[in-house]
Amino acid sequence: MLAEFKIINDPLRPSICTNLCSVCCRNAANDPKKLGCCSYEPEFCLFDLVFLYLNYPDIYTLILSKGQIIEGYNGIMVEMKSGFNHCPFASNTGCMLPKDAATPLCRLYVCREAAKFGPPQIEARFDEYFSSKEYNLNNDLNSKLNYEDGMSSSRLDNFIKECSPTIKAMISGVNRIDPPTETFTKEIPIEDFRLF
Repeated sequence: MLAEFKIINDPLRPSICTNLCSVCCRNAANDPKKLGCCSYEPEFCLFDLVFLYLNYPDIYTLILSKGQIIEGYNGIMVEMKSGFNHCPFASNTGCMLPKDAATPLCRLYVCREAAKFGPPQIEARFDEYFSSKEYNLNNDLNSKLNYEDGMSSSRLDNFIKECSPTIKAMISGVNRIDPPTETFTKEIPIEDFRLF
């Protein structure tokens, strides 16, 4: 099998893609327990929500109406749950969201099993998020949100809508058209991937 990796160096919403997810022994098609990345319940941070509100309003509305507001690793977040620990956006062929609509973890994490067949810089990509523009914007949004009195979906929605014009102006100068892309391929025996 030809293992493929694509690193999209979007200056605002970078991502990594691999075709190995579709043949993972733990994806929904191959394991009814849905273990592995597909069991992750995505957590959308404040910057994700503003970005979705500005670019994918239907996805934003779905997440805000169906998600649960939590305090997570990235501040205030909306966690999407679907049944028993299963991502509602996962399909047998991968994520149904546009790549730049996914959470930072979903865009930048590749499991160790798959990363072993990819280029060395893959494992550092998620760590780079914590010094990125989007991470700093997310921290700024969290510093402006008072969470002590609790948070309802309508209050969070109002906050996102109030912050959106400022964030839109701040990111308007970021050129996201045709971001540089790095592609890597490696022929691997599929059995080697499934053994991990």
